Amino acid sequence: MNKPKPLALPNPVNANPSFDAEHTLYVAGTGGGKTSAVKHLGLIPKTAQAVFFDPYTNYAGNKFQGQMCHGTSSRLIFVKSLVMARRRGGSFKLAYIPANGATGGELEFFASVVWSVGNGRASRLYTVIEELASCVETSGKLRGRAGELLRGGRQYGLVVHSIFQRGQEVPKTVTEQSSVWWVGAVNSMSDAQWIADKRGLDVNTIATLKSAKVNKQRIGKPIAEYLLIRDGIGNIEHKALNCQSGSTLNLNYR
Repeated sequence: MNKPKPLALPNPVNANPSFDAEHTLYVAGTGGGKTSAVKHLGLIPKTAQAVFFDPYTNYAGNKFQGQMCHGTSSRLIFVKSLVMARRRGGSFKLAYIPANGATGGELEFFASVVWSVGNGRASRLYTVIEELASCVETSGKLRGRAGELLRGGRQYGLVVHSIFQRGQEVPKTVTEQSSVWWVGAVNSMSDAQWIADKRGLDVNTIATLKSAKVNKQRIGKPIAEYLLIRDGIGNIEHKALNCQSGSTLNLNYR
């Protein structure tokens, strides 16, 4: 069977190396609050242009910080909608719902389209990739356009937000190129140790984070404890997020 020909898409334009490194990752186990953090913490500005790889429709058909996120499973409609939205220049929220689910081929299509609309003189385009680990088969270098988004996207105004459950399962390109880490409750001590080693943290600080799932059972509220780690020594926030209301809390919420 013949493979489909790759899309004939343009390259990004107007490289601008002055953009800050803002790639962000979210790592936590099931019920850890990852998607709620994307929606509520404001790491993606309210007025942003944002596009979502949305296999589980976490965004499509819902409002994202007050603006409706329109979704489509049609590749053609996705391409046309994104190109037109970028031309208009205002804020928008657009989700691609991959018909084949979270696969490498679907991610490569999505990343190729996003890469093609990069423009160092236009508004930044925030790019959210849900379930990244399901789409890749290596913890080494992330290849293809998805890897290029992380390695070269910054200078074209492309800011990648990657979401996954275990850091060991994603390519090192993702962890090495992401300057901001949001860390929620993880599934095991080995997961906590991996994060601690990567970011020079006390493993117990990570291991004792409580998930929204645990807190819902414990106190009746879906509150996810998290660490927000930025570049620079000691640049860490240790707080909690009410995943239902979106409000940020201090750790004395108990």
